[in-house]
Amino acid sequence: MALPEKNNQVITLVAASKYTRNFRQRADAGAIKAGLFWKEYVQKLLDQPNCVAMRYYHAVDEKDYPVIVLIGVDSDGNDITNGTILEIGLPCPPFCSNINQLNS
Repeated sequence: MALPEKNNQVITLVAASKYTRNFRQRADAGAIKAGLFWKEYVQKLLDQPNCVAMRYYHAVDEKDYPVIVLIGVDSDGNDITNGTILEIGLPCPPFCSNINQLNS
């Protein structure tokens, strides 16, 4: 399916705080709240030929931990499966930011 017109995906800190709080209230104790992706790898994914967007997939790794898989997307809305694919490398916890509106 071709991609629709771009929508504004920028939200306020207030909205983001509400969404992450909703997740934390529903999540099991000790659940992974976030993940860190290094800029150089995200840039490598986005710089692939024909990449116009990035898609995420919820996944579970071999240790039964929830992870996010990132993949480039072409203008037809298809995953670029023959290129760079990323997986969460540094989960939060324990690799979390200082306390802020998104994680407290």
